[in-house]
Amino acid sequence: MYRILIVDDEPVIVNGLVQLFQEQTDLELDIRKAYSSMEALEIARKTKLDIMISDIRMPQKNGLQLVDEIVYYWPSCRVIFLTGYSEFDFVYEAIRKNVDNYILKTEGIEPIFEAVKEATRKLEEENLRRLQLERAQLHLDIANSFLKEELMKRVIGGESIISLLEDERYQDIDFGIALDLTSFFVVGVADRVDEHKFKLPLSVQRIFRNHLPASISCEEVSYDDRIFVWLLQPEMGLLDRFRGTYEDAEEIHWQGIVAYMRGILELVQNECGELLGVNLSFGISGDLLHQWESIHLQFEGIRSMIVKRTLLGQHMLILELEKLSRLEDTLHKAGGIEQADFKTILIEQIHQYVEDNLAGDVSLTAIAEEVHLNPSYLSRYYKQVTGQNLLEFIQSTKLHVAIQLMEKTNLKLNEIASRVGFESPSYFTTFFKRKMGQSPQEYRNSK
Repeated sequence: MYRILIVDDEPVIVNGLVQLFQEQTDLELDIRKAYSSMEALEIARKTKLDIMISDIRMPQKNGLQLVDEIVYYWPSCRVIFLTGYSEFDFVYEAIRKNVDNYILKTEGIEPIFEAVKEATRKLEEENLRRLQLERAQLHLDIANSFLKEELMKRVIGGESIISLLEDERYQDIDFGIALDLTSFFVVGVADRVDEHKFKLPLSVQRIFRNHLPASISCEEVSYDDRIFVWLLQPEMGLLDRFRGTYEDAEEIHWQGIVAYMRGILELVQNECGELLGVNLSFGISGDLLHQWESIHLQFEGIRSMIVKRTLLGQHMLILELEKLSRLEDTLHKAGGIEQADFKTILIEQIHQYVEDNLAGDVSLTAIAEEVHLNPSYLSRYYKQVTGQNLLEFIQSTKLHVAIQLMEKTNLKLNEIASRVGFESPSYFTTFFKRKMGQSPQEYRNSK
């Protein structure tokens, strides 16, 4: 059934046409009527329209102006004009607006019936063509998705992506990654599946895509319901934001891109934990430009390291393949290590980092990057293992070092403040007085 709107500022014509169409049982029509252009627009804003029969000469908006408004809301609406005048300008304008028909009121009702029948035939053809295209696109999307997944699994399994993309089997897929531009991949590993076994892959992939900006192209695949791989490519506009300056203006600051990606992965981890109750660990590869043949080796290295640390009680990791810390080297060389020993090594590494970088960045984010953990998880993990907040340790270390420098050196107080990470001497004084009950100068004078 099609919905038809009859518009004319002469009610007798509108009502007459409505009655005549109602008597045409061979035309299945839902008939609406309007006695002005403004009334027609009100109907169009609320109701889908398939066909409109309209007078051309009407007050406020004429039929030619009305059609522009109607097709704005319903682009596929077929339009038939009625007029009592045979004027070339109207005919020309109607043709230009792709109006289906232009009928003189003096021609009688039969041409109007025929025009409506022709309009319904065109609507049916368009609908059939659209359905055929949608079915074809659906089959293409399914095939495309299947082939992409197959391609990704073969690449990660060790086959050459360059050779595979030249294979006739994959030549027609819409692969969104260009091999001649900077790219990288992210491996995700869920710590468990349990009751989420069937919905986890789709949920994780949806959360990942929701947080991934439009400036990064993505192809994805999942394995065994708990291992995921995203092949990613930043667009040129994003890469330009991470280019160097002056003499190295053409060099991409790779660590800047990785840091940006870490922030995105942190959001994904937090949301997966809150919504799915699943801990997700990630590993970030190096730049794949000119390194495409190493994907499978990088994948296996990342996956292996995540598994090792998960078995040692670590979760919500964010590993960077090109920035493996001493902790990863220790794990790799040791082969086997007890969970308690691992905790000790990790806490020692955190303490050493704080001590080595006291004058610089000892934020939770910076420490988490050093030990390859989600910042929120690191905070919880540190307190669970040591019984102390990480912030408390950092502050106590700052205080301890400041006291040693005051007692054993002749450094000025503003120099000591800088060495323990305070850019403002007054802030250092406030911090010290809160901890010790006296100002740094008073403390020094008492010794």
